[in-house]
Amino acid sequence: MPVNEAADTFEEVQDILPKNAFVILTAALLATVVFMLMCTFIESIGTPMWMFVSTSVIFAGVILFCFFVKLRVSIVNTTVHVRFLKKYDIPFDEIIDHKVGDISIIRNYSGWGIKKVTFKNLISVGYDRGVSLKLTGRKVVTISLSDPDRFVSMLPSPQS
Repeated sequence: MPVNEAADTFEEVQDILPKNAFVILTAALLATVVFMLMCTFIESIGTPMWMFVSTSVIFAGVILFCFFVKLRVSIVNTTVHVRFLKKYDIPFDEIIDHKVGDISIIRNYSGWGIKKVTFKNLISVGYDRGVSLKLTGRKVVTISLSDPDRFVSMLPSPQS
């Protein structure tokens, strides 16, 4: 969802999981932890306390990761900034071409017939559309977006 409506900037922030999926994941992991805690107190099952503690720590890490990690996409001046665990800056002069469409089709850049290419897919669950950017140096970056048409309207025209 675009945050800044200024003519020369674009910004979108996406959760790594949709809210409903995150709530279901959290509920399932917490139910599992509660069940493991109950099993540690039942003598016939005999689950060691270290299993409960280690599982709780791992599940808490997964929940926090899914809550705090976001895909951030912005265009400022003549650079596309993407942050998803790592920061990527793509100057406009590196963009050779782009495609807008269904993520499952464009992430392979089908129809361009390019070989020996490095692909980078920066996609959040629940987003079906996005943009693939063909870059200099035989690289393709695919980004999921809620408004890919607005994003593309801010990019330079493809080079011939």
